[in-house]
Amino acid sequence: MKAISRVMIGLGLLLGSGVCAMADIVWTLNDVYFQLPNSTEINEAIGSFTTDNSVDTIETISVDVTGTLTSGEFTATVGDNPYLPGGIGLASAGYAQYLNLVLASDLTSAGGTIDITSGNDCNGCGVLLLGNGYTPSVTGVAETPEPSTIPFLGAGAILMGIVVRRKLIRAS
Repeated sequence: MKAISRVMIGLGLLLGSGVCAMADIVWTLNDVYFQLPNSTEINEAIGSFTTDNSVDTIETISVDVTGTLTSGEFTATVGDNPYLPGGIGLASAGYAQYLNLVLASDLTSAGGTIDITSGNDCNGCGVLLLGNGYTPSVTGVAETPEPSTIPFLGAGAILMGIVVRRKLIRAS
């Protein structure tokens, strides 16, 4: 009976370390361009942002909006979490300028490529360019799990080794 409880503890450690190993998702903007109606000025949103594994919190942002539409240029520093997972809301400090993107499907912890179906870039209010060679999307990739999960895996493996060793000693 003691061996079974030890095995259960070992399995619990292994499963617990697997849960801890869930990684954040890095989402990269692809082909995201904006243009004012009846204008030739174009801005591009480039960069990436990171969400937690449940895709309900933007943790880090590295997105710049740049181009010929200077009134709409900015660096995103704020993530608007209520937009997630079906949209992306990024803004400058104080929300003076923002990026609003609507997704074809929700962001998921599995990552992948998701098309962007509409959006705008304000102050300047450029509209997302779609078609005619523009295919905006966002691509998500899981980050490598943090090294802190390795000790949990090691502890589980050691505990399992001890249980198996004691069982073999008793059997002989």
